[in-house]
Amino acid sequence: MLSMLIAPAMLLQIERGAELPRRGALGGQFSNLTAEARKSLALPPGPGIKLDRVIAGQTMERAGARAGDILLELNGKPISASSDVAPSLTKVFAGAEINLKLLREGKEILLKAKLVERPRQKEDGFKVVYDQVVSKGKRIRVISTYPADGKAYPTVFFIGGIGAYSLDGDFTGIAYGNVLGPIAKAGYATVRIDKPGLGDSEGPGYTDLAFGDELDAYIQAMNLAKTFRWVDKTKIAIFGHSMGGVFGPLTAEKSPVAAIAVSGTISKTWTEYWVENTRRQSKLGGATAAQLDKQARDISALCHYMFHLGMSPAQIKKERPELASVVDGSTPDGKTMSGVGIPFFQELARTDLGGTWEKIDAKVLALWGESEFISTRYDHEFIAEIVNRKHPGWGEFKPLPESDHAWFKVKDAAESQAKWGRGAPFNPSIIDALLDWLKRVLG
Repeated sequence: MLSMLIAPAMLLQIERGAELPRRGALGGQFSNLTAEARKSLALPPGPGIKLDRVIAGQTMERAGARAGDILLELNGKPISASSDVAPSLTKVFAGAEINLKLLREGKEILLKAKLVERPRQKEDGFKVVYDQVVSKGKRIRVISTYPADGKAYPTVFFIGGIGAYSLDGDFTGIAYGNVLGPIAKAGYATVRIDKPGLGDSEGPGYTDLAFGDELDAYIQAMNLAKTFRWVDKTKIAIFGHSMGGVFGPLTAEKSPVAAIAVSGTISKTWTEYWVENTRRQSKLGGATAAQLDKQARDISALCHYMFHLGMSPAQIKKERPELASVVDGSTPDGKTMSGVGIPFFQELARTDLGGTWEKIDAKVLALWGESEFISTRYDHEFIAEIVNRKHPGWGEFKPLPESDHAWFKVKDAAESQAKWGRGAPFNPSIIDALLDWLKRVLG
């Protein structure tokens, strides 16, 4: 199905395609088994994860599973870690029959059930709309919220950071919900997508997702958003976090918006960032000056071969065996970095980030947590500087005290790195800064 919106100097063509099938959910919380737990269960190394909790009304409960069961296989595929569950359901939709092999009280049992639809986001002072848009032949899930009285609202289009996660669900239970929720409840419409291959969205596995394919999904979703009756087309702001701050201006270059906010991102080249970031984090980890210098030389050489010449890790190790350790340290599996394929970063390394910001005609806010160990103050100040060269006063830089890359409240970068992945209190200063800026630039 085609729908069109006439915008200044362009004609947007949006293809939704047929209704996107809904993914299912097992409805269980799992944990990996320790060596001690396996010993007590007389379970040898291999398949097996523990079902810690069964969620009422969902698939595991309907199948008859119980908390404490050990999941051995899902649809005939061995499950050795909790991370194996989602990939096993990638091509399985709600309503399909699934087969479970469980271990209960020392005995293997087989259970069957129809896969229950993944819970949709519930209305919570705002309306929720599930839609889809076609990007490079794949249907992409687009989720929008808006206040309930039917006007056209200033809108925040959200782009998250790198990683294989879904943004489908209640704000209280999804990544970035602690920021998106307050924005939605402050009276703004919001728009977000599930990346290609994640959630309901069609596409390859995340490790095979190309940089340009992810970018096109955002561009097509933005074009679709401009057709929504509840979206004020003249008052759209992109908010991009981390890698989302890279995709933000690239999206706006193709589908212009009124404003862009970014946080924890980069504006220099990927190769510069990687060398600099490695040095910063290694220094925080206690590396000596000599170790830092050697690492910088090795990483610089790796960047040349991997990003400038486009060589694979295997090729680099064959031609430059002295770089084998730094190759393995950067990509242990020889295929991915940070969970996404190396071609993604090779394309990113060829992308002119500073030049893209020079083309942007939008109000811009660059937020940087002063306790960051993943991004730099310079990158954010430079974004504001680039924007202000073209449009004086349009670019703003704002530091967030005691806030890190994930907006946790920590005193400095060393504490953030030491506590990363272990949790810390959320610092709401990001919400205050965003809402203040959105009110000023969008109303």
